[in-house]
Amino acid sequence: MKNKKMLKKLVDIFQLVDILNKNGFENEYEDLNINETHTIDFIGKNIKNNSSEISKYLNITRGGATKIVKKLLEKGYILEYSIEENRKEKYFNLTEKGMKIYEKHLENHRKAEERDSQIFENFNSKEKEVIDKFLEILKNDLKKKVKN
Repeated sequence: MKNKKMLKKLVDIFQLVDILNKNGFENEYEDLNINETHTIDFIGKNIKNNSSEISKYLNITRGGATKIVKKLLEKGYILEYSIEENRKEKYFNLTEKGMKIYEKHLENHRKAEERDSQIFENFNSKEKEVIDKFLEILKNDLKKKVKN
């Protein structure tokens, strides 16, 4: 099989995943976009969750993370607090409303993983090793490109 033909299939897959994710978010998460939902997820999972940590996690600027945090505060999904040792630094907790989204997001990921992992049942162990190697190489290549 030609490299260009395989690359075209890979691009098609990325586009379909993007469409699937967008459709899922529009149907599942009311007034939230994907970055806002992933910020809620990050805050739910992490104690140290200031704007700097959120920006690293989402791979966006600190200013971008600050805008997301501001929207989530306005929408009532998170609360802001500071600690005694450093009153200047702001940290975040989920409100009850935010916790519902966090739990829903965890459940949606669990269901998607269960549903989507079944595709690998079509392959034997040797084929799975090749697929795993390919996915690892692809992931590392994409990480390098994201850094640049």
